[in-house]
Formats: sequence, structure tokens, C-alpha cells
Amino acid sequence: MRILTIILLLASSFRAIADIEAASQAYRNKDYGTAFEAFTELARNGDARSQTILAMMYKYGESTAVDLEQSFHWYLEAALQGHPSAQYNVGIMLIDGVGVTKDTEAAKEWLSRAVNSGHPGARDKLSTLTGEAEIVKVAEPVAWSRSWNFRLPNDIRFQSSNDEVNHDKTYRIQLGAMSSITGAEQLWHQAFASSDLLLEGFDPVYREGKYGSKAVWRVQAGSFSSESSASDFCSRYKANPRNKTGCIVVHD
Repeated sequence: MRILTIILLLASSFRAIADIEAASQAYRNKDYGTAFEAFTELARNGDARSQTILAMMYKYGESTAVDLEQSFHWYLEAALQGHPSAQYNVGIMLIDGVGVTKDTEAAKEWLSRAVNSGHPGARDKLSTLTGEAEIVKVAEPVAWSRSWNFRLPNDIRFQSSNDEVNHDKTYRIQLGAMSSITGAEQLWHQAFASSDLLLEGFDPVYREGKYGSKAVWRVQAGSFSSESSASDFCSRYKANPRNKTGCIVVHD
């Protein structure tokens, strides 16, 4: 009887993995309707990764109307299961009252959990919230189209490894740069959709900068404790022929 129970559990686990892979493939193929339905079913069955992706789809209106309350709901479901990215996003949404009543103390608690879960960037966000650094107001998410704009020259889109160097030995990956925050958000979504979910668990960091007289928004993610670990990540990212963005290592 015990062996039968184990076999049934393993079979159920394999089916769940297959279902997640099918949903992920639909997302990568930009079949957002199929992906949305599949991730909804998986999320309702308690899969934390699917809950996190479903929350993102509600947040950005992928095959559904933008619904920030539903986005928060599914991030919270995943966060309660210990999913680092979900814990981080719950904290972020609580800071400004996005999809939920603003609650700074609860935000601190969830960001602390994200730090303990190893989420990259949660420590920095928590430090700004606790007064150790100035809180920088981030623009609200805006509607975006999937008409990617790559007309900027490469020397603007990708900073050289010598740019913005500091010596705190914390590294990020940079996927490119765009001429507007909207374009930067579009670039992140393209990268996420085509990366075999390699970028799942990362949250984008949009860094405003200048190239001559032009304003640019650099799209970054991470952090990594060493240059070699960030380089290894970029190697895996660029090995996927579906990925159309670059990936370079920069100092945070």
C-alpha cells in the first residue's frame, strides 16, 4: 500500500511538472490565452511558481484585463508558500497600496522574508523603506504594446563593462537600454517571455541615464555576488536562440 501511494504521488508530481512546462511553452510562444488558462488551473491547485506568473499576467494585462487586486492576491498566495519573488512583490505592492491597502509595516515584514529567502534586490528595497536610504519613487506600470523598438544604436543600448563601475563587488546583468521607460518595460517582457523562464524570480531594475544629450533607460536584473556567476548566467541566457536581447555584466 505504501509503495502504491508513493507511485501515485510521483505520477501526480510528473503530471504537474509536465503541465507547468506546457504552460511555460505557451507563454514563450506568446500564446497568452492558453498560458493564462493553464497557469490559472495550476495556481488554483497551489503551485507557487504558477501563482507568481499568474500574478504577473494580471499585473500587466496579458490575455486578461489589468487587475491589480487579483495580482496581489496571487502574489500573496505564492508568498505564503515562501516563493522569494512573490514575497518581494507583495512587499512592493504594500508600499504604495497597489492592489491592496497601503501598509508600510506589512511591507517591511514581507521584504524581510524576501531577504531571508535570498531574493536579489530585496535588501536594498528594505533599506530604503527603513530609512537607511532615500526611497526613490518608481513610475507606475503602464500599458505597452509588443512592437519592440530596437532602433537605438548598440553602443547606447548596451553600456560597456567600464561604465558606472564601483567597487562593492555586487553585479547585475543588463539586457539592454531603451529611449523610454515604456520601451524598457517592453524589453523586459520580451526577455522574460523568450527566456525559458530563466528570468523567473528576478525583478527588473530600470536605471535612467544619459548618453550624450539622450535619456536612456537601462534594463537590469540581479544581483550576483561575483562577476563569474553573473557571466555564467549570461552564457546560459544567450545560449537560447529565442532570446533577442543582449546580456552583459555590470557593477551594481
